[in-house]
Amino acid sequence: MASQNPSISPGSPALRASSGDEHHLEPVSLDGYTFDQITDHIVDAYHHRNETILSFHWQASQVHDLSEQLDARLVERGERKIRRFEYDYESETVYLDIRGKSKLHSKVQTGLSDYIENQVTKLAATANDPIIQDTLESIYELGTSNIDYKGKLLRQADSESRKHLEEKARQYIEKSDGKIRVALILDLQYPGMKKSAELFYNDDLLDQQPDGHVGLYISDFLGLASLPAAFRRPSTAESGSGVSRTPQIILTYDRLRAIFRWARHLHEPTKFTIEVGDKPENPYKDAGRHVAQGRIEMALERAEMALERAEMAQARTEMAQERTEMAQARAEMAQARTEMERRMAQERIEMAAEMERRVVE
Repeated sequence: MASQNPSISPGSPALRASSGDEHHLEPVSLDGYTFDQITDHIVDAYHHRNETILSFHWQASQVHDLSEQLDARLVERGERKIRRFEYDYESETVYLDIRGKSKLHSKVQTGLSDYIENQVTKLAATANDPIIQDTLESIYELGTSNIDYKGKLLRQADSESRKHLEEKARQYIEKSDGKIRVALILDLQYPGMKKSAELFYNDDLLDQQPDGHVGLYISDFLGLASLPAAFRRPSTAESGSGVSRTPQIILTYDRLRAIFRWARHLHEPTKFTIEVGDKPENPYKDAGRHVAQGRIEMALERAEMALERAEMAQARTEMAQERTEMAQARAEMAQARTEMERRMAQERIEMAAEMERRVVE
């Protein structure tokens, strides 16, 4: 499911499976249909057909409001809106995704997005430079939305043939004014999950399991401006001259398999099991544990400090008591000296009186 693909964009990675396109649903062409005929076909497909993607040619000058017009007409007829609308300006072709949203597809997409976002969060948490930390914290996940560059690109990712997806990825990078730098293609191979299950899960096929990884750089998310060289994906010229850098995020086939197994388990818990390590990390839960652990450690430190203060207070009390006892002892000694001096004075007086009496006699 992952390999470097220079044909999409020099220096930009793409994740792909190695199987053919026989499990993908090709677009159903509605070329030559009028607006009303297209709407009728969509309504009929909702109720009576097993169609997923419709395509038809439409002039670029008239495509801007087509999506809203189709949705408005469908709502008027009590039908759901089109799931996804995109336009290929090169071939002047409209693509409509009219199928219900695949839960498995959504869970895999969410799992991959969460994994990448978690890795960025970890990088930000361990960054020593406040500027780099702020830069990393500015990266966040926006979900799935239209990629719209007027007159150049109006696309969304959906389940299509390999050739169409690779062409779409190329357009993402070449026609987004440098805003899109990397396209990751996940091939889940609908319908039935049979081939996907074999590719990602069957222990009997371990010798056929792909390995390796795709490296992502911070420049893939933020561009090259104001980023240290270590965070920049080497350009084609740099790679050609032997320049290499360590990616900040490593996306391995093992992790992709874990993401798929977890998504499949959530999709059908009673049918599909998971392996140790498949459950995605929760950085907020981990952060909560770290905070709780930090609070416990702080409480222990405060308790130790309080004990030390109590011991110091006790020592000061004992020292004060000793000083009091010493003062008491000095007072008693002074009193004893005073008493001795009084007695000696009294004895001297008595001795002087006795001597005077003897002289008189």
